[in-house]
Amino acid sequence: DNSAIAICGLMGYDGFDSWRNGQLFDIQASLEIGLDDVICSAGSWDSCTSTTSHNCGHGEDIHLNCVPEARVDEFTIVNEAGEDGQGRGLLLYNGQTVCDDSFSDNSAIAICGLMGYEGFDSWRNGQLFDIQANLEIGLDDVICSAGSWDSCTSTTSHNCGHG
Repeated sequence: DNSAIAICGLMGYDGFDSWRNGQLFDIQASLEIGLDDVICSAGSWDSCTSTTSHNCGHGEDIHLNCVPEARVDEFTIVNEAGEDGQGRGLLLYNGQTVCDDSFSDNSAIAICGLMGYEGFDSWRNGQLFDIQANLEIGLDDVICSAGSWDSCTSTTSHNCGHG
């Protein structure tokens, strides 16, 4: 079960509710087998070992039913008008701004990953949009030791301003 938890987590899911093996779909016959001997000592991908050489057939393919993450933490990015910024603009947490205290590249990687992006190309701080003055600050001290949200700590109380 550690392998299923780790793989689902790597894809951004909260966990899994079932898995099985077998050749269930016709398309499997046209695909190469990419991993074998996936062994995870815990529920994170960094605890796993695997090999790209295999000694199995498609009857041993894994079918995984991952469970979507129930997100309490909702991040969005908006443009100057407060509309969808399509990945570039003002970062909001539950409709409120995020303070720059302790924010780092790891914070940006973790939050972008949580929103489904592969990474980030830049981030800035400061009052760049007029709409910021009308918004509350919702998150502060986003400290991430790595590029995944589960490595982060933060607080919803703050000691900062929009400037």
